Amino acid sequence: MKNSITCQQIALLMAVISLFSISRVQADAVTEWNQLAGDIVINGNVGPLPAERILAMVQAAVYEATNAITQRYPVSDLKLTAAPGASVEAAVAAVNHAILSRFVPSQQAVIEKAYEAALEVIAGGAIKNSGYCYRRESGSGDSNFACA
Repeated sequence: MKNSITCQQIALLMAVISLFSISRVQADAVTEWNQLAGDIVINGNVGPLPAERILAMVQAAVYEATNAITQRYPVSDLKLTAAPGASVEAAVAAVNHAILSRFVPSQQAVIEKAYEAALEVIAGGAIKNSGYCYRRESGSGDSNFACA
C-alpha cells in the first residue's frame, strides 16, 4: 500500500512538472529578450529616461504580441489577431527587433545577431515565417517588420 502511494505521488509530481515546463518555454523567450533589451539600451548610451521609455515600449509590445497568440490575459484597446500556429518566440523576437532597431540604431549589429539567433532555434520554418510576426526581406536587401 505504501508503495502505491509513493508511485501516485511521483506520477502527480511528474504531471505538475510537465505543466510548468510548457509555460516555461514562453517565459524564457520573454525573459531572455528582456535581459538582452536592457543590455542593448545600456550599451546604446541613450540615457536613463529614453532607456525607460524604450524598455516600456518593448515590454508593452511583447505583452500585446504574446497575448494575441495565447489569448491568456485581457486585451487592451489594440486588437491584434494572430495567425493559426503563430510562434510566441518569433513574435517576441520580432517586436524586440523592430523597436530596438528603431530607437537604438547604434546597436543594430547586436540586435540583428540576437534576432537571427532567436529565429534559428525556433522549430518549423513555415510556422515562424507564416506566424504572427516576422522579418520580411525585400529584393534590395532591406528588411521590414511584418505581421501575418
